[in-house]
Amino acid sequence: MNYKGGYAGNILRINLTNKEIDRLPTGNYSPLFLGGRGIAAKIYWDEVPPDITPFDPENRLIFITGPVSATTGFCGSRWQICGKSPVHDMFSYCNMGGNWGGRLKMAGYDGLVVYGSSDKPVYLWISNDEVEIRPADKLVGKGAIDCREELNEELGKDVCVVAIGQAGENRVRFANLIGDKDSSGSSGLAAVMGSKNLKAIAVRGKQKVMPAGLERVKHIRKRALSLMSGLDEEYVSAVAPHRELVPQDRTKKDICYSCIGHKCIRRKYRSEAGNQGKFMCGSSFYYIVRANRYYGEVNDVPFEANKLCDNYGLDTHVVEPMLMWLIRCYKAGILTEDTTGLPFSKIGSLEFIDTLLRKISLREGIGDILAEGPKKAAEALGSEAQELISDYINKNDQLPFYGARMYITTGLFYAMEPRLPIQQLHEISTLAMRWAINELQKPEKEGVTTDTFRAIAKRFWGSELGADFSTYDGKALAAAKIQDRQYAKESLILCDFNWPIMYADSTEDNVGDPTLENQLCSAVTGIDVDEEGLNRIGERVFNLQRAILIREGWDGRKNDTLDEFDYTSPLKGDIGNPESLLPGKDGENFSRKGLVIDHEKFEKMKDEYYDIRGWDVQTGLQKKKRLEELGLEDVARTLSEENLLS
Repeated sequence: MNYKGGYAGNILRINLTNKEIDRLPTGNYSPLFLGGRGIAAKIYWDEVPPDITPFDPENRLIFITGPVSATTGFCGSRWQICGKSPVHDMFSYCNMGGNWGGRLKMAGYDGLVVYGSSDKPVYLWISNDEVEIRPADKLVGKGAIDCREELNEELGKDVCVVAIGQAGENRVRFANLIGDKDSSGSSGLAAVMGSKNLKAIAVRGKQKVMPAGLERVKHIRKRALSLMSGLDEEYVSAVAPHRELVPQDRTKKDICYSCIGHKCIRRKYRSEAGNQGKFMCGSSFYYIVRANRYYGEVNDVPFEANKLCDNYGLDTHVVEPMLMWLIRCYKAGILTEDTTGLPFSKIGSLEFIDTLLRKISLREGIGDILAEGPKKAAEALGSEAQELISDYINKNDQLPFYGARMYITTGLFYAMEPRLPIQQLHEISTLAMRWAINELQKPEKEGVTTDTFRAIAKRFWGSELGADFSTYDGKALAAAKIQDRQYAKESLILCDFNWPIMYADSTEDNVGDPTLENQLCSAVTGIDVDEEGLNRIGERVFNLQRAILIREGWDGRKNDTLDEFDYTSPLKGDIGNPESLLPGKDGENFSRKGLVIDHEKFEKMKDEYYDIRGWDVQTGLQKKKRLEELGLEDVARTLSEENLLS
């Protein structure tokens, strides 16, 4: 199968040990794996032995785009980084926005594979055929944003830079990469970049990447825009309630490269001092309440705290639960200002957060322990400290966003993934939140009704039972369908804010169109792919990732588990939905507040899920027949030789 459009045609490979630069045809991988996560997983499977460590030079950092990225007529901005993660000690990934991925594609490369390790600090310069490994001594010790700005000053404003800060240099396990527009990538892959002595990658590219059918792509774009309802103001307020505490006159829309999302919630903030940067939902708001409480007024400290995290290169999704745990330890007398050097009496101040982040990023004093992540830090401090972290931090060292106690189906996503599976979680949570807004706030313009929710579940998740949150029935099928669709989406790659288009206020039944992705894939690549065919690609990629994890020690069913608090700590409420209301039986409202996951029912749900997947129900291991049906004969052969098949 030869694709006609959507690809630059080459994957750039750079060996930092011996300074070799090579190129491979993207066509070696695209027929079966399309792009994005698919191609990255295949490269990783072929090249990374299961027993190496994340900081081993033979670990790969795979920077990858998809056929939609930078495609004329439908420019996508998303791109991914994959490799063995120091957070999970196995294959993981992160997804970034901004312009960098598009620029790599326009420089002539669908992906970049970096391996080996430089004996001196370096950065990569990529400008079409000009590819160089350049010294980075003057950039060492600088923050990721500072590094990016210095390279832009030297190389030009049209150059896109992804860099690491001091946290990545010092192999902090939850270090982030920071790209242009302050896009960030987690899973600790910045620490892997630091272990390779690679400070930054600067890219300039201006080549057009043409789809096979430009007019068809334009038609699909028009159709998508007509269906997209966007994330309305009520939804944004629900998922980011602290946004109200930030001066809105200093924020403005800051979309990624040629974004199709006309109602994207991505925002940039400008401080009184003139500093600017991304400041939007979720992690960006973690310090607002504490800062406002400390200063007694709204000010720029939360924004500055967020920028400190970005510049040091730290994952705010880990910093926030760590901060919660540190406060608990301080109140319990386990930690003091004298023993840690942290000014706990000034929590909420810029001084406190700067001191904490600096110590972690430079591994100074207590920061050396904290740099391993909250769970490992708690282990180092003893059982009393561990008890204070057991009820709210999950296996990813993060808070349990959109967890199983609320949505049931999301339990399977958490159980099957090494990291926070945010794209899969959003397919359920975004729709459910919009339903809650319509049900609880009764807006003037009606949104996602219960009938619409059930109709969407039937079309996208396999049955109306997917929208009955009073039962475990129908959730295994919903999970499998969502995973296949999301893995296909992560291979194209499409933005999570806008895809899939499930709710559409312009259609008669308000149900969106799940065939748009396969139509777009066909228009861009020139190969006809129907909805089932694209989802099959997603299933293939999901199974390949499962095989990688199994090779790296994931023990099937034994590891497909939830955190203990999901079974023991009753749900207290959900963001913007304090009573945790969802549709229940026959569409009647059902509250999940106070509930936990029923262990026996969850295990039965896994039985059904494994059967749908064609895996062994007893062990959760894959079967040779199903892998071969998916075109993964080489994977089946390797797993069979290593006794890792059922």
